[in-house]
Amino acid sequence: MRFLTLLTAIFTMGVLASLPARAADYKFSTSIAAQGVKVSSITAKAGQKVLDEDIRWDSKDIEFLQKLLIKKTTRRLNGNDLMADQGARLELTLIKIMPNRPTLHEMTKRIGLNYSSVGLGGAEIEAHLIAADGSDLGTMQYRYFSNNLYDNSTGMTTWFDARRAFDRFSRRLAKELKAESSS
Repeated sequence: MRFLTLLTAIFTMGVLASLPARAADYKFSTSIAAQGVKVSSITAKAGQKVLDEDIRWDSKDIEFLQKLLIKKTTRRLNGNDLMADQGARLELTLIKIMPNRPTLHEMTKRIGLNYSSVGLGGAEIEAHLIAADGSDLGTMQYRYFSNNLYDNSTGMTTWFDARRAFDRFSRRLAKELKAESSS
């Protein structure tokens, strides 16, 4: 039995290694056209698709991801001098999330799942920038989902690619706000 498992693993890794590398599922769009705007507060919520999922994750996972998204975005904006006491409000929405490993909640709902299972993960985020006076300054949508399991299969945590998506989103948001404020 162990020999068969080992043979299957070797075959799978060989197949994965021979596959051509493809770019990740990535999408970006923005309508933010604000000059000299700094952000004073950041909030995050889950979209309806994320809230409706009751097998793969629970409220603890959603809360963790919301806090992580706020933390990464705040850190990036602070590092680029884009935060201020008085400024615009940034509302973030998790449109879609996918874990790389089964969540604890999912393992309790689906018999046979194991934490060693791996998959492709990522996140889709929407940002809405609202001026201090309540006027709409635009939206930004960012989507990143990995499509190459081979690169990340070792050391991958449950939300590995979602974290990567949050990092890339916050970097792109800071770049967009910085470009607008420097013009």
